[in-house]
Amino acid sequence: MSIIQLSLNDVACSGCIGKIKRKIKRYNGIEKVKILAGSGKIEINYNEAIIESEEINSTIHKLAIRTFD
Repeated sequence: MSIIQLSLNDVACSGCIGKIKRKIKRYNGIEKVKILAGSGKIEINYNEAIIESEEINSTIHKLAIRTFD
């Protein structure tokens, strides 16, 4: 299992970050998602054999954009 930390500086409210957390947890290979309070970051534990960090980063970006639509 690997860990990646991604910045969510574009996402202002904790409700929006919560939406992103709930949606990313549904993806295959994502084991655990943790919001790092006060830092504007999210920490994701994932299985690198199932999903790659680039795919996670891209998915987070897409979810952040959809949250504001």
